[in-house]
Amino acid sequence: MNSGQPLFPLKHVLVYAWELQRARDLSDVAERLGQAKFYVVRPRPDVLVITSLARPGTVIMVLLEREPGRGDLIVVQGPEGPYSYEDIVRAVPVFARIAGIRLTGRWP
Repeated sequence: MNSGQPLFPLKHVLVYAWELQRARDLSDVAERLGQAKFYVVRPRPDVLVITSLARPGTVIMVLLEREPGRGDLIVVQGPEGPYSYEDIVRAVPVFARIAGIRLTGRWP
């Protein structure tokens, strides 16, 4: 677990629960993020892997659909990432709004 202390080789790892809000399904989430200039890969029908086109690879997010319309969001920042733990905690709700999902829990 990471409570703000850097882990090597990972700086920050956060896990959120989510459910669909404005988005209709995971395909709609991918489309919304693509329109917002995120790079999105869908390796399986229930998984999206996302990073920013502006700073690719700095923060990687994995959206897992555990059951229809809900699942887990894993946010990982590598050791060279410039963002503080607090920066990421503040940014993830903005990401969720863009994606059309609602966050329903967070660990840690």
